[in-house]
Amino acid sequence: MLFPNIYKQISLFSFMLTRTHLLVPLFFILLFFDEIFNPWIFIPFALFASILPDIDNLYSKLGKKKISRIFNFFMKHRGIIHSFSFLIVVGIFLFFYFREIFYPFVLGYSIHLILDCFTIKGLRIFYPVKFKLKGFLKTGGIFETLFFVFLFLICIFLIFYRIFVVF
Repeated sequence: MLFPNIYKQISLFSFMLTRTHLLVPLFFILLFFDEIFNPWIFIPFALFASILPDIDNLYSKLGKKKISRIFNFFMKHRGIIHSFSFLIVVGIFLFFYFREIFYPFVLGYSIHLILDCFTIKGLRIFYPVKFKLKGFLKTGGIFETLFFVFLFLICIFLIFYRIFVVF
């Protein structure tokens, strides 16, 4: 890569790190695991939905894939795909036609949007309405890293708790 430092700075600034977007829904999945009807469907769809809104960003893990180029070309990052407006439309469709993936999709996707509301760049939650929620979190900064480590340790605890205490 020609400018690796610039690439890293851009990718860290524009969106919360993928690892955080994956870990938060995993935490909720582990917390409420007994309530999940079919974990083999719920877990992958919830985790996929938690990174899906960043498909419109060329620098995200999902946005780097060749299939994502159409989103990169036609949509700006944190536009329509990064809104509860989009989630409501997709959610209604999933509710009526693919109910099995409705709940995991809404969980993962909404967690992504809520997390992005805490970043400095913020989020227009009901795009195209101009109202934006902004937070204090610098993407990839020390607070996000500490939050990630703290949540990671809790997830490890919950996994061991489920293995050794519950079963």
